[in-house]
Amino acid sequence: MTLKVSFLRAAHGDAIVIETCVGTETFRILIDGGPSECYERRQGGKRTAGPLQEVLEDLRQRGERFDLTIVTHVDDDHIGGLLKACRHDKYRSVMANDVWFNSGKLIARAFNTQVPDGSDIWIDDPEDRLTSIAQGVEFDTLLDGHCTSRRQVRFVDGREISFKHGKIFILSPTEQQLTRLLSKWETEETDSLTSGVARDYHLSLSELLVNDKFVEDTSVHNASSIAVLIETQGHRVLLLGDALPSTVCETLRDHLGVSSENPLEVSVCKLSHHGSKANTSEELLSLIRCEKFVVSTNGMRHALPSKTTLARINELQPNSEILFNYGAVRDDVFPNLEERVACGNIKALTGDLTL
Repeated sequence: MTLKVSFLRAAHGDAIVIETCVGTETFRILIDGGPSECYERRQGGKRTAGPLQEVLEDLRQRGERFDLTIVTHVDDDHIGGLLKACRHDKYRSVMANDVWFNSGKLIARAFNTQVPDGSDIWIDDPEDRLTSIAQGVEFDTLLDGHCTSRRQVRFVDGREISFKHGKIFILSPTEQQLTRLLSKWETEETDSLTSGVARDYHLSLSELLVNDKFVEDTSVHNASSIAVLIETQGHRVLLLGDALPSTVCETLRDHLGVSSENPLEVSVCKLSHHGSKANTSEELLSLIRCEKFVVSTNGMRHALPSKTTLARINELQPNSEILFNYGAVRDDVFPNLEERVACGNIKALTGDLTL
């Protein structure tokens, strides 16, 4: 029995592959596909395969496929690479039969209401020299035609889904959060993603905690993010997408009986929203005991991760490892080598995590 978790180098986004193997049977889960460059990069007019395309091509050549794909939410840094992949016939057969994706159209169908204007997915492809404007891609149509045989809106209702080698618990979003997404479909211009955001890397961990006050993320898109707890092979893997910690905490308490006195033991936790301080609260950290926290980003957008998030982890769970899927980001966040060495648990993630 083996469990492998791979955090692809998906630029400023998320793309995670989980493989659980029992005997000769392997169950594969893909969570998000990063931005478009996670599928394909362009340098000097030459196209090169990104990490997502490499994974899909490897599976295609072996005649294998994903069993489940989870698209956490509609932001480009989670869905852009999948949209690129779905445009190619040879990779459509590699995509899972079961895709979890809360699109505007899917939510509208579930709630028996009108599909809102602008509910198609808009992605910004800055590398596309033929078109400098964002291209609208209707992901639902691609899924209906090629990629899936079963899709549902999956909001929090204590739902537990069994799969071949374990269970998946849905921790976010709530029905109310999906309703808000439907009524207020946000659009963001690329330039707005970093406006008014400053890095906190020049401060030490202890300095960041002096006046630390948690203020939660207010993004409707992030609130709609699917967060899951996967139990398999005697391990728990917590994948938070860009979810809000208040939602995750409420679900852990109400549906899994977790408390600060009875915290959830977790092997791996992918930090929400690339380590943003608005998405990891002290309350959440009090409800879990995690061996390895993972930061997924190249640090090129949103001034993420927040060093304040890492200060909270270091303070409340000093024995946990904090892993970066881009080693250069670790070095940027901790310019003081002495501070990094003193912590002892701040590391670059090299290769896959085998549990």
